[in-house]
Amino acid sequence: MLSERFAGQWRAPFAIGASLYSGVSRVSVSMTKRVSVWKAVRVAVVVLAAASAACRGQSAPPAETKPGSPGETQAPAASASPTLDPEVAATVDKVLGSAQHPGLVWSHIPDVAPALTTIYEAEPDKLVWFNGATPDATIAATVAAVNAAGDHGLEASDYDGAPLTEQWKAISAGTASAPERALFDVALSVSAARLLKAVHLGRVDPATMLWGYDVATKPFDLVARFNEMRAGQGLRAMLDQLEPPVPHYKRARQALATYRGLVAAGEPPLVPLVAKGKKIEPGAAWDGVPQLAARLRAFGDLPAGAAMDGAGDTLTGPVVDSLKGFQRRHGLDADGVIGPGTVSALNVSAAARVRQIALSMERMRWLPELSARPNVFVNVALFRLWATDPSTGAEPLRMNVVVGESLDHRTPIFVEQMEYVIFRPYWNPPRSIIVKEIVPKAQRDPNYFAREMLEIVASGGDDAAALPPTTENLAKVISGRLFIRQKPGPKNSLGLAKFIFPNSEDVYMHGTPSQQLFSRARRDFSHGCIRLEDPARFAEWVLRDQPEWTRAKIDAAMKAERPTRVNLKQKLTVVIFYATVHVNSEGVVFFVNDIYGHDRALDSALQQGYPYPVKDLRPGPAPGARPTT
Repeated sequence: MLSERFAGQWRAPFAIGASLYSGVSRVSVSMTKRVSVWKAVRVAVVVLAAASAACRGQSAPPAETKPGSPGETQAPAASASPTLDPEVAATVDKVLGSAQHPGLVWSHIPDVAPALTTIYEAEPDKLVWFNGATPDATIAATVAAVNAAGDHGLEASDYDGAPLTEQWKAISAGTASAPERALFDVALSVSAARLLKAVHLGRVDPATMLWGYDVATKPFDLVARFNEMRAGQGLRAMLDQLEPPVPHYKRARQALATYRGLVAAGEPPLVPLVAKGKKIEPGAAWDGVPQLAARLRAFGDLPAGAAMDGAGDTLTGPVVDSLKGFQRRHGLDADGVIGPGTVSALNVSAAARVRQIALSMERMRWLPELSARPNVFVNVALFRLWATDPSTGAEPLRMNVVVGESLDHRTPIFVEQMEYVIFRPYWNPPRSIIVKEIVPKAQRDPNYFAREMLEIVASGGDDAAALPPTTENLAKVISGRLFIRQKPGPKNSLGLAKFIFPNSEDVYMHGTPSQQLFSRARRDFSHGCIRLEDPARFAEWVLRDQPEWTRAKIDAAMKAERPTRVNLKQKLTVVIFYATVHVNSEGVVFFVNDIYGHDRALDSALQQGYPYPVKDLRPGPAPGARPTT
């Protein structure tokens, strides 16, 4: 029984002269049992009252009586300086001093205890949500905001929404003792503080996911924000204020509300599987058309009033058109053909999509403070680049990209500043490509260097003289004494332009002669750098504040004999991002596959609960995993 669990945790340490309670280890608890935590804590605080009084060498004060009962002593009216209750002070001090709250699902609270200690020390009665014994008028709204954590892609159960609701009912009825009131007060503060941090900074440190984002650089004063919340419009309004200011987040939150509504409405029937190796072409008869139409309507691809042409079991008309739109939104070939990949995407539940959106929102909270100037996002999972205008939310530029292969050439995730562009660039292949690919091919084929426009040089300078690809020189390349580069031109692997934002991973954006790759739905083919579908158009946008660089001049520089470097007058923020959900400025929701497994890794980290890991996450079961239902 849950009550026995908590009573046992609290009872043993409360012998006379002992500390108020020992550390509580995290134990898996079912969701249905969590709502009984308050009952268990009430058992514990009876012991706490006696023990704390004995420790102070004085008798315990009489238990509070329910307001309105015969012969009760009425609670004094609230005053500007309420009397400090020794039991309240002892309870609050022990909880915050030990960073353990026995009534919480995630009872270890070092993530917020220092800030809350500062807040509680400023309260004369050691209470935040009460003035002595009188509840603050904001408690009900704060508890409601905790229970609405799902609106932000969070889980109310992680913040003890249901137990706090039950406890508040007991306190409102006047049945709570002073220690119970203190425990509730701190519990509500822990939940509010954790929510404030979660919405602004995220729950998991991106460094533990091996991402190049640093949330430590984001300004956030929890004490100040907590006090602003109390003095202002409350927790719900403060959470809205602390959201990431990027337009993608706000649109993702709207999509989250839509898909949560679909969950509440109930799932339409699943689309039947097609036989292995079989596909349903447009115009074919298929008994899965009604289920297909139902799911397309539920997901908003098929308008509710669309007329169904032909028989109900024929794949034709608006259903095919809507299916193509669905396929386009889910990173599939938009051909209107029913195959295994399309059926799999159609049958993903709305609940799974809710989780997918929530994971993407978590990552957006990791973003650093971005300037108000336009910037560039590359969503690796979506194979898509877009420029953003933070002031309007518009996306003035969009294009497809090719990113690093998912197996061993993943594009890293970071934020950097673009500093310059090089038109008609040389390509200096990384050593791994030189050793594993270029030199072995040259050793087998004497004409390989000439055909691929490669040169051996003694230095990386553009003016370095070319050396012949002799056996001796190739050996010097392998030993690192000579280098290889590819001459500028249409066959150059970087295309006709590259865009440099210096970083430790030596990743940049560039063109490519392999334009056919952009027509594919899945585009992870590079060694880590980002290939652009239309580098000339991108250069035109990047240099838009430098009017001397017209499109004609850009085209000329791309056709010149020698490289041309153009420094940006103002650096441009480049955000390399990863999200399997994207909502564009027209409100179209895209869902794509988790090609790098970042969703799986983040979901696993979130299962560990508060306080989240602060070191690199490694595979394997984590201690204190999320309680199961």
